[in-house]
Amino acid sequence: MEFSLNQIATATGGTIVRAEGLTDRPLRLVTDCREASSDTIFWALHGTAHDGHEFVEAAFGNGAAACVVSSTWSTGRNCEDLGPVVEVADTLQALSDMASWNRQRWPVRVVGITGSFGKTTTREMIHAVLSQKFETLRSPKNFNNQFGVPLTLLQLGPHHDIAVVELGASACGEIRRLAQIAQPDTGIITGTGFAHSAQFGGHKAVIRAKGELAEAIPGRGLLLLCGDEESADAHAARAVCRVVRVGTSTNRTITDKESVNDLIATEVVQAGEQLQVTIAESRFEVTASGRHFARSVLFAVAVARDFGMTDDEIQRGLNNFVSVAGRCEIRQLPNCTVIDDCYNSSPEAMQAAIGVLAGRQTSGQRILVTGDMLLLGEHASTCHRDIGVAAAASGIDHIVALGRFADDVVAGAVEAGFDPERATAHVKLEQLLEQLTAVRSNGDVILVKGSRATHMERVVDWLETQSTSTANQVQTVGREASTKPI
Repeated sequence: MEFSLNQIATATGGTIVRAEGLTDRPLRLVTDCREASSDTIFWALHGTAHDGHEFVEAAFGNGAAACVVSSTWSTGRNCEDLGPVVEVADTLQALSDMASWNRQRWPVRVVGITGSFGKTTTREMIHAVLSQKFETLRSPKNFNNQFGVPLTLLQLGPHHDIAVVELGASACGEIRRLAQIAQPDTGIITGTGFAHSAQFGGHKAVIRAKGELAEAIPGRGLLLLCGDEESADAHAARAVCRVVRVGTSTNRTITDKESVNDLIATEVVQAGEQLQVTIAESRFEVTASGRHFARSVLFAVAVARDFGMTDDEIQRGLNNFVSVAGRCEIRQLPNCTVIDDCYNSSPEAMQAAIGVLAGRQTSGQRILVTGDMLLLGEHASTCHRDIGVAAAASGIDHIVALGRFADDVVAGAVEAGFDPERATAHVKLEQLLEQLTAVRSNGDVILVKGSRATHMERVVDWLETQSTSTANQVQTVGREASTKPI
């Protein structure tokens, strides 16, 4: 979308300086000075790593038509040699104000998604489905924070019908603030696990924080919850709108009260790379590896039906779904299969991924390569031991763990009866790769998973290099053998 300086000043309460003849010209917003050009306005944001004001001169040097800057930055500074600017009190707040203003301009319906896990997959699946019938905008990449949500909403235009917006948080109050900007009509809380407990101050605080979305949905709107989780009751109690629960359970008992899901997956089957989810008399299929993706299917079906889509339209949308890279992504290498699940990790996601590994057909071994799950606070050691227990129960062949809590993973597995010779803990990546070299063989299925900050993608890259190199060596030997005289 493009905006004029007058529109920006109106939305943000800013002041236009040195912009004679430019105030009504449409300009494209950029936050990277390297993208600046004559048809852009550079928005100087003060982030965690950099202050955009340090790059104002560079933006003008690259041809930017104007810049949005804080008034405190420009005060007392000789800016006569710079180009036109819009001065605002705070550029980040101004960005939020601009996004809120743009959201209100267009009669779009907004689907807001939060939760401790499954947000991105659910976002992508809902977008794939809704796009069958509606012009649908979605959050790009991981644009789910105080920067990303406004930048997403600034892409809204008159041609859009729906926006699917991911809402993340690292502290209480952030979901509330993001929801005030996005003003969602439909809310989805995918689930609330132990992930990020350390940041929020405990699991109960995580539930309270994610539940801020429930309060933000207006009375005419819809809140979708996973009814298989006990936290659904707490979220539902905060809602003033219609609440629909989805899940795989027909009922559950909480404090002597029966809670029944409204939309139930009565059958979930993994058939090769296809996940089949039966809801009442309808069966939906999606290319996804892991039964845990059924939750995203349920949310997608519930949203689509609420928007008036038929089951045939929903299935056509699911046919277009592409799994997010690093989310149980199956990589078929020359001599092994890698399940790349390195995007992030939580106890719930780790358990689900182990289930995917255990369910894979293979002529070789099933190997779990795991890195630390972070931000679990006081639950960290217990959660990692539980992963070891789950791995032992799954029937896999090897556990190779890396990180501060690797010993906990191994201890949990051994206590659960896993062969101690097949479970190793490592502090350094080099040690892990040496162990992986020692245990792997042709035809293995290898799951690599850990929180983003553990950089487990290095293991995936190494496996790809090793596998390709071995395959090339075999081909070379074969060619040499074929040329030798008999």
